[in-house]
Amino acid sequence: MGADTQRLRRYRQQSLRLLDSALDQMRGGRWSQCEELLWASLTLAVKGVALSRAEVLEGEQGVRDYATRLGREQRDRRLREAFDQLTNFADAADRLRESRSRADQLFMVLEDVRGAVHRLWEMVPREEEDER
Repeated sequence: MGADTQRLRRYRQQSLRLLDSALDQMRGGRWSQCEELLWASLTLAVKGVALSRAEVLEGEQGVRDYATRLGREQRDRRLREAFDQLTNFADAADRLRESRSRADQLFMVLEDVRGAVHRLWEMVPREEEDER
């Protein structure tokens, strides 16, 4: 098993574990922790797609730009907008705390980002991991 294969498997495992942890944090009302976990999960998923396609990403902006590009290619709004939604997550959480309203908006963001992460991992064929 090559180094890229191992890294790809590690990215997938970590990304999905972080996504599950984000959901647990959200259920507990720990929105800051949830946001950080979502960022990490999404970033690893984008990097996983890039690695499976032998593309190199440079820095955080490179990851964001690549996700937007994938969203356009796949015609998937969740991929195009995932990082933008996370950028606004903290503000939405602050408004929620101030108004004591329901967390519906934050859960919608969580669901969109969760969908984006799963869609990204669907773009990485499992046999790709086995062959590399």
